[in-house]
Amino acid sequence: MTSMRVFPSLFIGRRDLVEAVAIDLTKTPDIGAAFTCGACDEVILTGDDASSAKEVVVKCRCGEYNQL
Repeated sequence: MTSMRVFPSLFIGRRDLVEAVAIDLTKTPDIGAAFTCGACDEVILTGDDASSAKEVVVKCRCGEYNQL
């Protein structure tokens, strides 16, 4: 698991905003990479590898914005 970096909600760039949903790693097979919120350590994004997380900003359910 990789912890993402928390930053203020004002962001500039070409990233897409993604809303996090509850993820149960025990019920999700074939996870190549899992990413956690930098504030609350909840799993907020999964993917095949880290390259899928480089293009997105993930808004956690706790309200914080995260990016790699």
